[in-house]
Amino acid sequence: MKKAIWFSLGMVFLCTGCILTGCIPPKIINHPAPDLKVDFTPFENSGCPLNESGYTRLCQEDSVLYTLGCDRIAEVPDQFSGLSPAYPMAICTYVPMWRPDVADPHNTPASEYFYNVGGPMPMLVRYVIFVDSEFRLVKNADEFRAVFGPVESPDEALSFSLALADVFPLYDLKFNLKYRYEVRILEETYVETTGDGYIVHVFDYQFFGCGPHYYYAVDLNVTPDGRVGEISRTKIYRNPLMDGLCQD
Repeated sequence: MKKAIWFSLGMVFLCTGCILTGCIPPKIINHPAPDLKVDFTPFENSGCPLNESGYTRLCQEDSVLYTLGCDRIAEVPDQFSGLSPAYPMAICTYVPMWRPDVADPHNTPASEYFYNVGGPMPMLVRYVIFVDSEFRLVKNADEFRAVFGPVESPDEALSFSLALADVFPLYDLKFNLKYRYEVRILEETYVETTGDGYIVHVFDYQFFGCGPHYYYAVDLNVTPDGRVGEISRTKIYRNPLMDGLCQD
């Protein structure tokens, strides 16, 4: 009898602790990923070969892309293929600290890039497209809108969101027992058409700074003329093993 009582009390404490720490599985709402694919072929022999790891393409100093302002390139997510025209495209990362002719690598004008993924060591995201047999640099949101605007479909709204904001899509989500959840409902990436544009549901992650490092669900408004603005941001989960980590 006593064993049964202690077992019942233990289960109560276990369940209570689980609720408090967020380990109860949320309801996951799935959405299909759009069937899209971006053409990367023109960039495979562009003077930016894969390094020994096979993951990074560093641009050689005598290459056209280096001259344009790309220190390394990478494939864009397939969801960029919603853009029209559907030019071949790559992520172009400009690293001013790698350039011997840059006097102040921490003072690149905001008009020269979309966002910084390098923290204190600036690694500035641009895009490069292949048009009429030539590479063309697209280095800010105004130039991007001039090439790809207006936004005329949900797929294009998703592409604009991923290009102009430092966010990413998530599909095929599953409950992870190692994570601690902050929400009871977790919905994958989707696009909703509204009367004045689109609402795009995407995700973000707090990489820099000290933990806890949360994942966020982010709702963005995308207007027909290609303006992207944040509507809301909600903590959804974190990995407790990263709570004590500080990253600069």
